[in-house]
Amino acid sequence: MNQSPRRHTSAPLRRPALIATLAAIAVLAAACSSGQSASTTTKAAPTGPAVSSNSVKLASSTLPGVGSVLTGPNGRTLYYFTTDSSNSTSCTGQCAVVWPPLVVPVGTQPALASGVSGTLGTAMRPDGATQVIYKGHLLYYYQGDTAPGQDKGQGVAGTWFVVKTLNTSVAARPTTTTNAGGGGGGVGF
Repeated sequence: MNQSPRRHTSAPLRRPALIATLAAIAVLAAACSSGQSASTTTKAAPTGPAVSSNSVKLASSTLPGVGSVLTGPNGRTLYYFTTDSSNSTSCTGQCAVVWPPLVVPVGTQPALASGVSGTLGTAMRPDGATQVIYKGHLLYYYQGDTAPGQDKGQGVAGTWFVVKTLNTSVAARPTTTTNAGGGGGGVGF
């Protein structure tokens, strides 16, 4: 019974298929990063017991030296990117890893907590996800903020800023930091 193991003879046949699959994924990923977004704007949904379970509630928190900022459902600080338009993102690929967009499942409506005013909306990202918009700005978290009450992304590369909730503008542009968290390094975001 001199049978050779099958795994040795079939392994070379799998490699070309794996390489072709990886190449196809790379092409699709590149195509996704160049698309435009479509947006929908709505007034903030009512809050309180009548809000459906299909809503994502945004709130406000006061941070030392920054003031009142918008926070996501997890309590973490939200940011906007100055190179985005009101319905189209320029943060895809590695940028979206460092600056994860605030996205909601299809059919879910963003809502504001009591005491927070402003207009909410959504926009479709190039990857098909639905990103939340506040006062005309797409919303993001910062990977460097690991807990509520942090604003390590404030002013990164002069293009990322916390979203303010108490004044009429979305955010003031105070001191710009050169924090290495995603605004530079030759990555293009």
